Amino acid sequence: MGATFGFGENWEAFSKAIGKDNFAEAERSLAELIPDIAGKSFLDIGCGSGLFSIAAARLGASPVLGIDRDPLCIKVSRENLKRFAGGHITSSPDTVTFKVGSILEWPGDQVRYDIVYSWGVLHHTGRMYDAFLKAAALVAQSGRLVIAVYNRHRTSGVWKTIKRWYAVSPGPVRGAMIGILYPVIAAAKIFVLHKNPFRVRRGMTFYRDVVDWIGGYPYEYASIDEVCSFFAGQGFRIERVIPTDTMIGCNEFIFRKK
Repeated sequence: MGATFGFGENWEAFSKAIGKDNFAEAERSLAELIPDIAGKSFLDIGCGSGLFSIAAARLGASPVLGIDRDPLCIKVSRENLKRFAGGHITSSPDTVTFKVGSILEWPGDQVRYDIVYSWGVLHHTGRMYDAFLKAAALVAQSGRLVIAVYNRHRTSGVWKTIKRWYAVSPGPVRGAMIGILYPVIAAAKIFVLHKNPFRVRRGMTFYRDVVDWIGGYPYEYASIDEVCSFFAGQGFRIERVIPTDTMIGCNEFIFRKK
């Protein structure tokens, strides 16, 4: 695949700083997105820190499986599960499971899930449309596919170059890039979007989001129409689309399998 970003390292650093408030916000945002999540089976593709797998289980989803191609992410997710299980998670060891695995290589004969969730992940696989197909195949009949994908914008090509440069650069250069772009992105949030950048939704932290954004490579993107047309061709109907408010951020999609 060539140059790639160390997502596991970023999630490990994020996990050292998270607390109950992060999980409460993750639960709130997930319940808003999927109000009837309780009792549903849930697959989290690219689980990262395990934040949303655990949040789903705390909201009553069962069973829950989180997969990630980075073994460090799985290690961090299991540690976070021990720290933050609580809520309505049952005592069954099978309620929440984390496994190392890439969606691109996930067997097609696996269990189907009521909810297949992948927020900001499939566009980092290097083969986004193949990842779309793999994720769609794991949705149960009448189940939902919940994904977030970077929006196509006239600056997308520029950001792809920046991200690849970050991925192949030594540590000091990466640090300098973060140091330069972090205040620029914060200022854009304040003066262009009129938002407090440090009040981040979904239980994330602004700094780690910025590192993920600058370094996240491979990097692909698609317009809302492109994503909707693709999944319509795979037998899904649109339930909800939430456009990004930052032009280059993630559009969110909820599709229902017909």
